Parts: sequence; C-alpha cells; structure tokens
Amino acid sequence: MRKAQSSDTSLHADDVQFEILRRMTPLERAALMTALTLAVQDLAMAGVRTRHPSASDDELRLRLAVQRLGAETVRKVWGFEVKDEP
Repeated sequence: MRKAQSSDTSLHADDVQFEILRRMTPLERAALMTALTLAVQDLAMAGVRTRHPSASDDELRLRLAVQRLGAETVRKVWGFEVKDEP
C-alpha cells in the first residue's frame, strides 16, 4: 500500500503537491528551495536571538554557526568558544 511522504498529509494532498512540483521549471524549483532555506535560517536566527537577546549580531551569527557546524569547528575557524551551549 502506498503511503504519503508525511504522516500528517493525505495521499491526495501528496499527489497534488508533487504534481505542482513536476510542473515547475528547474528555475522555479530552485527559487522555492532558496526561499525555504532562507526561511529556515531566519527561524534559526530568531531562536538564537531569543536565547541571547543582548548578543551582538556577530555573536548571534557565531552561535548559529555553532548549531550548524559544531562548537569545535567554530572554535578552530573563528576562535569563538561557547561556554553556555553544547
């Protein structure tokens, strides 16, 4: 039996979504992925900003890098050490 891609999506909704994606040009799909990626970045940065409201923009970017790349990589590359987050 065929299942939808997500447990909260019906098969019909799945079919409609994939049909829309199939009809898009590669450029349209790339633009959609770019928009989604930027939205996720904004959400992640908002979370960092909420946890560290007094941090500078540079520190916020470094803290976001820690989430993405790991504390050790950020320490080696930028010399930034986070003591209050894993």
